[in-house]
Amino acid sequence: MRRTALILCVLLPALCLAQQTYHIIPQPKHISYAEGAYTLPKGWTTSKAKWQKDTSLPEEAYTLSITEKGISIHASTQKGRFYGEQTLNQIACQADGQALRCLTISDEPRFAYRGLMLDVVRYFIPKDEVMRIIDIAAQLKINNLHLHLTDDNGWRMEIKKYPKLTSIGAWRVERNTFFQNRENPREGEPTPVGGFYTQKELRDIVAYAKRRHVNVIPEIEMPAHSVAAIASYPEMTCPVMGDRFIGVLPGIGGKDASIIYCAGNERVYTFLQDILDEVMSVFPSEYIHLGGDEAEKSHWKACDRCQSLMRQEGIADEERLQGWFMDRIISYLRSKGRKAMGWDEVTLGHPKEDITIFGWQGFGQAAVKDARESGRQFILTPARKLYLIRYQGPQWFEPYTYFGNNTLHDVYSYEPIGNDWTPQMERQLQGIQASLWTEFCLKEADVEYLLFPRVMALADNAWRAKDSADWPAFIQALDAFLPRLEKQGIGYARSMFNISHTVKPHNGQLQIELTCERPDVEIRYTLSPSPTVCCGSAAASLLAAPGSTLTAATFKNGLQVGKTLTLPLVDNQATGCSIVKASCTNGLADRLTNGVRGSDRHSDFEWAGWYNTNADFVVDLGSPISISSVTLGAIANANMTVALPYEVCVYGSIDGQLFTMMGSTTLDTADIFAREAKRCDIVVPLTPHLLDLSEIRYIQVQAIHPGPIPKGYIRSGQSPWMYFDEIIVE
Repeated sequence: MRRTALILCVLLPALCLAQQTYHIIPQPKHISYAEGAYTLPKGWTTSKAKWQKDTSLPEEAYTLSITEKGISIHASTQKGRFYGEQTLNQIACQADGQALRCLTISDEPRFAYRGLMLDVVRYFIPKDEVMRIIDIAAQLKINNLHLHLTDDNGWRMEIKKYPKLTSIGAWRVERNTFFQNRENPREGEPTPVGGFYTQKELRDIVAYAKRRHVNVIPEIEMPAHSVAAIASYPEMTCPVMGDRFIGVLPGIGGKDASIIYCAGNERVYTFLQDILDEVMSVFPSEYIHLGGDEAEKSHWKACDRCQSLMRQEGIADEERLQGWFMDRIISYLRSKGRKAMGWDEVTLGHPKEDITIFGWQGFGQAAVKDARESGRQFILTPARKLYLIRYQGPQWFEPYTYFGNNTLHDVYSYEPIGNDWTPQMERQLQGIQASLWTEFCLKEADVEYLLFPRVMALADNAWRAKDSADWPAFIQALDAFLPRLEKQGIGYARSMFNISHTVKPHNGQLQIELTCERPDVEIRYTLSPSPTVCCGSAAASLLAAPGSTLTAATFKNGLQVGKTLTLPLVDNQATGCSIVKASCTNGLADRLTNGVRGSDRHSDFEWAGWYNTNADFVVDLGSPISISSVTLGAIANANMTVALPYEVCVYGSIDGQLFTMMGSTTLDTADIFAREAKRCDIVVPLTPHLLDLSEIRYIQVQAIHPGPIPKGYIRSGQSPWMYFDEIIVE
């Protein structure tokens, strides 16, 4: 017996080692295991791995071999060797002091450009934090850091020839509210919020990144997103501004965001060329990003200088004027041996000079269209997939931000190349980039929360071979990598453990679907008032009665890992009933009767939305009933272009064909255009003498759109959405 036990003690570690599979981010192109193992000598580091130069390998490729005799990395460049070391580091960490299983990895990236953008303007990210982020990016084989250095909200780089860019342009007023709610500055107000990098600090960042084979690309925005520069040097904008005060914007800015460089002022080009000279002296990057997005051109249309230039140069319109503007700056960069990059709106001006386009709008369609027509190179960073400002999990649990969701799985599973692309189009695509905008960051922890772990998904997506995605394997690799973040003191979100829910009306009941993007958890739920506990997979489907309350959470290895989801399901005559007619813009009309009230985030998928049009929908109550009241749940947030209706009218019908008005109500302008998120219930008084309320089966609701947002608001002149979360019939 003792001899058997001794044999087991010897054999079990060997058996475990033989079954060891290493999970690496990004996923290597090819990995094969062999018999045997290599025990690391005491004090061994990855830099001690034998390096052999192999000129047959591409620049970023490497081959990593672990045999019983030792470890070797074959590469043609120091960069390839570095990437081999990063893979070896992950293997060594997973081995946790044990011998390394023999293997061979042959690896190279899918895309040459693997990028991460940091917006250091809306929130000034300290130098040390930028370096910490570079460290992690390099470990993940990300090779480009795009620094968004200038915008309406601040100027973050020391320019010695123009000191006011940082003495004035780097600082803004304090506004203790969300970004979209921040009122513009008033002349004379203190400006305590901001900061900037000295040229020495930026050189330090560049050198730090270079040692980790990360190229730093600076972005200097033009002709728009330039309010901070113009606040510092007002003479750089069109004379139509007169003597009006221009201050660095703390938020969206409204009409003030239309203040841009004057295309007809020769001094502007000298100003920008001088700035770019200093930028190029600090950043050795082959590419300089020139922005070029969201240039509202009302000032150019009213500017005598701009119009004179257009006549002189035979420029057809203001969009073409921007193309001429950008061409002039791109040509200057080319004369200095550099190349230009820009956001996809640059293509609207049809520039003649060569520029690499970043496709950001929607799914990046504008860049794809331009690439197909012009043959230009491009990089995809689509807002709908790779903007890290968006919610990374079920919004009910997330810190407040903009728009919809870009989850960990969304980033991981994104496929940039379309089915209809030609081989030439595929060659024009240089790579992909995740972009972090920092409107809602107030501290370094906020930056890290939005970045991680989604940056891991981006890195894997940009490196791994096409059609080789393996979500369960990636999750295992992620779990192996996250302790490295913890060891380095970097925080990350656990949103991937939280439950997403969809509730739809179903024959008077509510069909509930619960899902979690982690495939290795189980969802447990309780449904009261009749408690039922279910333990299952990462998805659950159930029917619930109106008036019940669902409580659910994810578990792994018997421990709760996600936040608790609590859904009180309201109960009224319309709950669970069908919407038989709806002109809904966002396709979520069934949320009107699903028993779930929306949050103060109109993007949480519980709000049926209508854009720039009247709302009109019909509810089938199933059978004739007696009703006494009708209420419509709504939300207003004018600073996010969301408003209440001007009027709500309610009609009743027995047969669904002939409808008679039962009541209506109008709303006050102050309520309609509430500046910040405000939920409300619009009660529609019913008038019994208009219709017998004891025999109503169908209810029609018409909500009249209020028109553009009035003057005096940040979003003045824009057409708002109307959102409704529930119709309540008693």
